[in-house]
Amino acid sequence: MASTYAFAESSPMFFVRNSHTDRMAVARWRLALTIALTVAVCGCGRPQGNLFPTLASPLVWPPPPDTPRIELVGVLSGSDDLHAAVSGAESFRAAFRGPRPSIGFSSPHGIAITHDDLLAVADGAAGAVHIIDLQQRTHRLVSGFDDQRFATPVGVAWVNERLFVTDAALAEVIELSSDGSFRRRFGKGILSRPVGVAYAASTDRLYVVDGGAHALVVFETDGSRLATIGERGSKPGQFNYPTHIAVAGDNLLVADSANFRVQLLTLDGECVRMFGQKGDGAGDLSLPKGVAADADGNIYIVDAHFENVQMFKPDGQLLMAFGREGSEPGAFSLPAGIAIDRLDRIWVADGGNRRLQVFVRMRATS
Repeated sequence: MASTYAFAESSPMFFVRNSHTDRMAVARWRLALTIALTVAVCGCGRPQGNLFPTLASPLVWPPPPDTPRIELVGVLSGSDDLHAAVSGAESFRAAFRGPRPSIGFSSPHGIAITHDDLLAVADGAAGAVHIIDLQQRTHRLVSGFDDQRFATPVGVAWVNERLFVTDAALAEVIELSSDGSFRRRFGKGILSRPVGVAYAASTDRLYVVDGGAHALVVFETDGSRLATIGERGSKPGQFNYPTHIAVAGDNLLVADSANFRVQLLTLDGECVRMFGQKGDGAGDLSLPKGVAADADGNIYIVDAHFENVQMFKPDGQLLMAFGREGSEPGAFSLPAGIAIDRLDRIWVADGGNRRLQVFVRMRATS
């Protein structure tokens, strides 16, 4: 059930030659056809635009006079924001059938991105997964698999060109190809409410957050269950309604949401460090969701209640926070997932605003 751009077929057209009105209609139709053919023959269309045009007024954190560390790159709300090229042939078709329909986000939640710029977004409110090729500027909406529709897809993880999707309501993990076609499903009867998912290349294993069981479930990529990590509690290595997960080097980052903290674990589940505590001070957490680590090991934590992103050093020292409640660029409403790509761009699922926001860490210059 992969939805792509489609055009509605036109109804057959019949003309009566002895009617002055119909002759005028024919003339207008021929003129439109001539114009459209000219556009197609001349190759007139639209070249590919910049994915994120330069902002007229840059947004940085912290604001001047402090040295900025984070800058807003742009916003992605759907297929129209990809600024894809339009060929002459597409212009010709659009002249008669209308422009191709756009695809937008309903409530983006989980995000994953490959080194080849394949972006996957789990959209629970839409009951679908978005697969976006940032290089080719294509946007595919996958609403189902096999003979079934998605219910509440919330987590995504790439393993090369294989995409693993957790569906909290179906209590399964669904594997898709990069074009959205179904490969396999697993976890039924094992998982109670799968949410976050991450892949560790060093062990070739999938780590699935089971929020209902307050644990992590470890799978081979063929769907074989290997182990369960953790149980409900507040001690290190225990969880209380965990939600998101990410790989950070040879460790795991887990949003232990109802314990108001993020745990850094070994790949075997031993707690190395914890970030945050309940409170409203700097470095405190209220509802931690998305987690990610950059190339230098810095930790990023999305807080859905504070509606910001906090950035920590690898040793747990708070560096800064960016974002606030709102709908303008740089502000958030119910943010959730986060991912960092090969260009050090920070992608944040701004669920309540139906968009992704993209930031970049600014490196010091001499």
